[in-house]
Amino acid sequence: MPQVSPPGQHHCFMSDLHVKLQPKVYAFLQTDRDNPCGGESALIKAVNVSKRFGEVLAVDDVSLEIPGGTILGMIGPNGSGKTTLVRMMVGILKPTAGSCYIGEKRADLLSPEERGKIGYMTQQKALYPDLTARENLQFFAEAYGVRDPNRQDELITEAAKLTHISEYLDRPVEVLSGGTVQRLSLACTVVHQPDVIFLDEPTVGVSPGLRMEFWDYFQKIAHQGKTVLMTTHYLEEASRCDSVMMIFQGRLIAHASPNGIISSLPLERTVSGVINAEDATRLKRSLDGIASSELTDNRFKVVVTSDEGLFRVIQAISSSGIHARDIVVRQPGLDEAFAHLAGREG
Repeated sequence: MPQVSPPGQHHCFMSDLHVKLQPKVYAFLQTDRDNPCGGESALIKAVNVSKRFGEVLAVDDVSLEIPGGTILGMIGPNGSGKTTLVRMMVGILKPTAGSCYIGEKRADLLSPEERGKIGYMTQQKALYPDLTARENLQFFAEAYGVRDPNRQDELITEAAKLTHISEYLDRPVEVLSGGTVQRLSLACTVVHQPDVIFLDEPTVGVSPGLRMEFWDYFQKIAHQGKTVLMTTHYLEEASRCDSVMMIFQGRLIAHASPNGIISSLPLERTVSGVINAEDATRLKRSLDGIASSELTDNRFKVVVTSDEGLFRVIQAISSSGIHARDIVVRQPGLDEAFAHLAGREG
């Protein structure tokens, strides 16, 4: 394999690329899936973290805890501070105030061996364009401490199969398509089978089918005790996470399970359907004190702003004896939740 120097910004962010991982490294990593929003056993923590770039406050006093063996999705618009926060959590960017921890150690003070149990996929591609995909994978496997050539081959074969790049392994990166480069970046991030994985927009540029396969993998490794923190613009992806962190203008505006965030907000839920004209009065009577209803051409619509209200509406209609059909229940999603919270922040 060619001898190369590490690129300016690379996945392994290790001060010494030639270290051997020791069993004691695992001691600083603990797992607990019981509380998806953190607690005493939190594996990743940010404590009153802020970051300034000159006059710009990119991250503003953020605190959160993430237990091991879970997937956290971080969502927010471009420029909201997501990547800056991830870089501080990884330990390659020092906070202006506060501290980030992995296990019980500050992220910026982890030893090279401990950093070898972390994978980090950046938005900027950290690949060597003149090397083949295989050579890039070999470089990152060795950088993370995998010395045995046979073991390297096993891990490369597994990572390539996961990301569907097996047929491209012996092609230079510079001739690969954007989607294939994205898949190779993910493969380089997980080739050494890390226990903590930071992914900055990992599924941008990949097909919906492959995105689903990535998610099957993320959920599989989380159930094995590994921890995944990812930024994403795909809200359907965020809804599959154990917990979601919403960040807006550098501030943490929500952190809970997806359903926990949605159910806590007064967002519009609707029940609609078709009834016979003669049942209109009975419908209004059955919903008296619960919610008001609209009726247009025998199609009714009821709007409430809580899960409890939605349940009471459905229960009232079911017990009224009205023959309702073509029932449609619409509940809010993370997009409505984020818009509500961001609007409240002003």
